[in-house]
Amino acid sequence: MLVALTLAFALFSATQTSQSGAPQSAANATIRGTVVDAKTNAPIADVRVTLVETGQSTRTSAEGRFEFANVPPRTYTLTVSTIGYIFVRRRVDAPANTNLELSVPLAEGTGAYQEEVTVAGDAAARPKAIGVSSQMELGSAGLAELRGVAADDPMRAIQALPGVTTGDDFQAEFSVRGSSFRHVGIVMDGTPTQLLMHTIRSANDSGSIAMINTDILSRGALFAGPHGRPHGDWLGATVEFDVREGSRDRAGMRAAVSGTSAAGVFEGPIGRAHRGSWLFSIRKSYIDWLIRKIDPDVDSTIGFSDAQAKFTYDINAQHQLQFFAIAGDATYRDTDIPLANGIDNARSRSAMGSLSWRFVHRRAVVSQRLSFISARYENRGLVGQHLADGSNSAILYRADVTAPLSRGWTLEGGVRHESTDATETLRNFAVNGPSSVRLRFERVTSADPSTVSGWTQASWRNARGGIAAGFRVADRSTGEHAALPWFLAERTWGTTTFRAGAGRSTQFAEPLMNAQATGVFDPERATSYDFSVEQPIVRGWRIQGSLFYREESNVIRRAGEEHVNPATGMRVPEAVFPVFSSSLAGNTQGADLLLIRRSAASLSGWIGYTWSHTRYRDRDTAEEFDGDFDQRHTLNVFLLQRLSYRLAVSGKLRVGSNFPIVGYFAGTPEAMRLASERNQVRLPLYSRLDVRANRTFTFQRSRLTLFVEVMNLLGRENGGQSDGFIRLPSLEAVGYVQPLLPRIPSAGFLFEF
Repeated sequence: MLVALTLAFALFSATQTSQSGAPQSAANATIRGTVVDAKTNAPIADVRVTLVETGQSTRTSAEGRFEFANVPPRTYTLTVSTIGYIFVRRRVDAPANTNLELSVPLAEGTGAYQEEVTVAGDAAARPKAIGVSSQMELGSAGLAELRGVAADDPMRAIQALPGVTTGDDFQAEFSVRGSSFRHVGIVMDGTPTQLLMHTIRSANDSGSIAMINTDILSRGALFAGPHGRPHGDWLGATVEFDVREGSRDRAGMRAAVSGTSAAGVFEGPIGRAHRGSWLFSIRKSYIDWLIRKIDPDVDSTIGFSDAQAKFTYDINAQHQLQFFAIAGDATYRDTDIPLANGIDNARSRSAMGSLSWRFVHRRAVVSQRLSFISARYENRGLVGQHLADGSNSAILYRADVTAPLSRGWTLEGGVRHESTDATETLRNFAVNGPSSVRLRFERVTSADPSTVSGWTQASWRNARGGIAAGFRVADRSTGEHAALPWFLAERTWGTTTFRAGAGRSTQFAEPLMNAQATGVFDPERATSYDFSVEQPIVRGWRIQGSLFYREESNVIRRAGEEHVNPATGMRVPEAVFPVFSSSLAGNTQGADLLLIRRSAASLSGWIGYTWSHTRYRDRDTAEEFDGDFDQRHTLNVFLLQRLSYRLAVSGKLRVGSNFPIVGYFAGTPEAMRLASERNQVRLPLYSRLDVRANRTFTFQRSRLTLFVEVMNLLGRENGGQSDGFIRLPSLEAVGYVQPLLPRIPSAGFLFEF
């Protein structure tokens, strides 16, 4: 009996203990969820998720899932971190007796956190434009990875794309399919302009860098060959950069230090309802100060500072306003220069402001944009003489509409008006004593043309392909006109996709070039053709082969160059000031071969090879020569491996057979002399391998990312073209090839909180 009572009491006690514990367990909460890519809605594995208040951490499964079970009811701070994506800090309310289910969308790179996922699509990027075989896009993560730790320049990211060529480590400029950088259209957040570069005009050896912090960009895209041209008129490829909105979730800050500059990005929501956002970035270079401290004997240095701001506000569900502004200042100094015409110091300042309005209707999207661009520069000599002064300003207005029609059809169109005003004063001096100069020549030029243009495109797309046909017309106040059609098509049979395109492009001469000529230049014109085949292969890789051909006419060249007269064998000196002629006609033909893979969790990147040949004939002089940017063989390789949620490594290899040394030379790069034939000597083979490692350290409320990079890892002695001189009377060409970057280690960091 006693034993039975004891057993009954023990059973009752256990039951009471279980019942008393049950309400406490039931009062707790469970927080679980899925981490997804904000662009594709695909789950992301191996993401670190932390509850700050409890110190608990977990990592997401292959399905992107995480869970914190039996946590006390309260408000928590949830942090989410993985390399290549933004750092998220989110407030989560966990009431008692709840199973909280979350979806946490991560934007790649430095994008802004948003609560909702509204876009889903291809994991690589937004869909390709119809029929454009040579379209490549980079998100903010790709731009950040390829820009370089030392340079912090999105133009350097574009330089690494397949088919892009560059032979100068100090310049942001590049060439696409034999076209000069002057023929590449740069579109910054919807406004086309090439003026937003830190560079010193009339000083080719000064270097250049884009006037924007890569950390505020959401996308960069390159379009070569035939493609739609809604933005403006230029002969060659188009590069588009989109500036992201600020965070509508909470105020935040990023601080970054690279090999050349320090930068800060500040952002946050507008209003209690978070109907808008603000974003502000500032960047300051210290490379000029650092170089002078390390090596006081260095002759020339360049420094810069810039700032960007973007404001976005939703008036209601249909109307949105945006304002974007950018401004920059660059200075250049050289201590070893000729007295008469050498640049001792120079300054270049540029700014842009753009106000846009977008209206979304159920049958159309209408946008309008008003932009103002201004650039000024001044070059001074050793005794303060004014070598060059110039300014360039433009006011642009554009209106565009996109109207989706039935059965896969879309109709687009728009109008654009641009007014420009440019002035330039160039002076040439002679030595007048040990420390004085006298003015020899002066040229003052001004121009203020305006351009009106309009475009339209009709496109049709279904699951297996599509077609697009468009037309652009432009009229300039100086009497130049252009009519530019294009046609693009693509079709998929099985897993193989074929793309083909044809189109015309034009570029009006820069206002000051026309003002300096004896007559108005005809617009530069080109007709381009592309054909490509794309095929998926093993493990997410796909291969694409392309053939391209471009016919050009009225291409502007530098005239009055120093050369040897072939009839007399006598030296013909260079013109005092630059002069130009619109006399070149020629063609470019070539082929691309691309192997590419995109993956958020494992190896991604590309291997791209391009063969190309550009040849011109001058109708005035009957000369024939290779183009200034003719590079026969180009190999661009980029590979990125994500090793864990906090560590990634990458490598970037660029190899090129290189460009001609522009000018009338004979011999070899090591021993050149002035000659009568143009572009006969080429720079030596260019080869540069950069490697990089990124490591994140996640704290309770912040994240630190360290970047370590070695540029030119193999120590290749590359050479680039420089400003040289002709030694008389031997006609020896001296100083036209300069050494480029040696092996340089660099490091930087990004702090997010």
